[in-house]
Amino acid sequence: MEVVGTSRQGTSSGNGDALIDIEGLVNSIKEKLDKLSCPSTKCCIYKVPIKLKKINEEAYTPLRVSIGPLHHGKEGLEDMEDHKLRYFNDFMQRSGKSLEELVKIMEEMEKEIRDCYAETINFESDKFLEIILVDAAFIVEFLLRYRFPWLKTPNDRIFGKPSMINDVRYDLLLLENQLPLFVLLDLVERTNIDLGFNWNETISYSFIILEEKSPSDSQVSVPEEKSPSDSQVLVPEEKNASDSQASVPKEKSPSNSQASVPEEKSPSDSRVSIPEEKSPSKVKQIIDCLISHLIPRQSLQQTERKFGIPSATELHEAGVKFKVSSSKNLFDIKFSGNILEIPHTQIVDPTECLLRNIIAYEQCHCDVKFFGDYTMIMDYLINTSKDVELLVQAKIIENWLSDNNDVSNLFNGLGKEVNINSEAYYFTELHKELNDYCEIPSHKWKATLRQDYCSTPWRVLSIIVAAILLGLTFIQSLCSLVSCNKR
Repeated sequence: MEVVGTSRQGTSSGNGDALIDIEGLVNSIKEKLDKLSCPSTKCCIYKVPIKLKKINEEAYTPLRVSIGPLHHGKEGLEDMEDHKLRYFNDFMQRSGKSLEELVKIMEEMEKEIRDCYAETINFESDKFLEIILVDAAFIVEFLLRYRFPWLKTPNDRIFGKPSMINDVRYDLLLLENQLPLFVLLDLVERTNIDLGFNWNETISYSFIILEEKSPSDSQVSVPEEKSPSDSQVLVPEEKNASDSQASVPKEKSPSNSQASVPEEKSPSDSRVSIPEEKSPSKVKQIIDCLISHLIPRQSLQQTERKFGIPSATELHEAGVKFKVSSSKNLFDIKFSGNILEIPHTQIVDPTECLLRNIIAYEQCHCDVKFFGDYTMIMDYLINTSKDVELLVQAKIIENWLSDNNDVSNLFNGLGKEVNINSEAYYFTELHKELNDYCEIPSHKWKATLRQDYCSTPWRVLSIIVAAILLGLTFIQSLCSLVSCNKR
């Protein structure tokens, strides 16, 4: 059927009852293509993939406070909005800037901020800039009060309740609850905050930065291929974890996200320290002084196993001895002779939450996945509570959970729906060394002899006595035989 007297061309639909407006359809698609924006190369803040979130949604969801646009307005987080405004008001007074000046600072960065989010942010400019400004000021003010107790106010809802401090601190670690680091840097740099302390004083503070081409680890130091970019997210870290500082393996060039948050104890080990500047800027000095505590850190794994190693129990039965490494690098696991050295790590309650968010970031952003590789090898070593017990006895794992089964379940569950690149796997050589060792039969029977018969001095003594008695019995039998032959 043809439509006469119009420039519009059409063709019948499959059922023959209607016409398709070809020209209208073409124009509609063209309009959508014209509005299509090109993804930014600065993208560094992601939504957690659904396949990971469905395993444990709570690990990725803020409990108390939303930061940035992704969780803004979510049910259960509204109560903190007024308190964030109180923090913002205090920050504004402390900064020496007017509200108009602060808004203009944010306005200059709007496009760059939007480019950092993988998801399209649907808020209009006014609302978007309000969210970023208030949340950025909240983070800076939170860090100031965390670092300098005299800045806390009597009616502070957060610092007046210890449980709130913990919840807020860990909310700031979540992958979806982030702001680009340059927002905080610019906000601090362009304000007049002066707390009257010596900026040149040596202060050993560190913070986690998960950033493109720079992995994070147990107080790990960033690989030197690339200095941290501005598209990172800041989160304070814990200070007394100097025992658990580590540096990321320099042989590989990982990639990471950003973020750091304060913490009470020195948990397992996984932090990143920023390379020192020769002439520290005001921003660097302020950031160093703000971050007085580090966050808990630990590891990750995967379920698809193309290759593996024996568990800790099986290695022990083959004669492998476990020893806590003196290295502060979480990934510095070495096998020499029959000794497997593994750096010390603490397993605490927030470990799973932190690791899941680091894992999610690696899955979204990184080509090389250091935490993925680390937790994969820990998953191979740990299958049961008995494996955990061996590592606890060797002081490799410090278990702050209720029992060893919890640690086993932690490592066995972290790798679901996680993809690990076996071709870039960091511990490939270690796998080979351990498997080669266990394939030698003599290692197992020697180990069995040592573990079953020579484990204590009394067992050794009993074996010696038994051998002597056996020898005497043999001699006596031999003498009897000789005497019989003489007859």
